[in-house]
Amino acid sequence: MARRRQAVTIKHVAADTGVSLQTVSRVINKEPGVRPETAARVQEAIDRLGYVPSIAAQRMGGSRSYLIVALNDRERT
Repeated sequence: MARRRQAVTIKHVAADTGVSLQTVSRVINKEPGVRPETAARVQEAIDRLGYVPSIAAQRMGGSRSYLIVALNDRERT
C-alpha cells in the first residue's frame, strides 16, 4: 500500500532555509522588511520543495465567514 506524502508547510520551508516562520510568511505575502537575498533564498526553497498554500489554513486565518445558513420551517410552508 502506498503511503500518502505529507504536505509541505511553511515550517518545512523555514527549516530548509534557516529563517523564521514569520520571514517565510512575509515572503509569501510579499510584505516589506525582508532582504532581497533572503527573499530569493526562501522563494527558491518554496519552488524546490513544492510548497502550496493550504486553502483551509487561509480560510481559518481570515476574519470573514463564508458560511451561509438556510432554514426552512416545514410546518409553516
